[in-house]
Amino acid sequence: MIYKRYEFNDQVQAEEKIDAFFDLDEQGDKVQNTKASFIKLNKLVLAEAEYDLEGLEVSAPVISSGYAVDVLWYELDESPYGWKSYEVSPTNPKHKIF
Repeated sequence: MIYKRYEFNDQVQAEEKIDAFFDLDEQGDKVQNTKASFIKLNKLVLAEAEYDLEGLEVSAPVISSGYAVDVLWYELDESPYGWKSYEVSPTNPKHKIF
């Protein structure tokens, strides 16, 4: 089992990558074909905003340009084919999965 964070070019690309791990059953419902948990994060905050004592913004937050997804892969030891190049390692993560 591994936990990885990925940043794709946009939400459409992220959804396409995730959809590859689902099949359609006879009723047309999505059925996951790989044991994984996908957590869609959207944009990442790379640097927090700064405020003065009156609460006025001194500097705006810096937001990532891509679309982030956290994944817990239950039966893999490394990222699947086509995902490795999108791996990111945040310097100041907001959460961790153990």
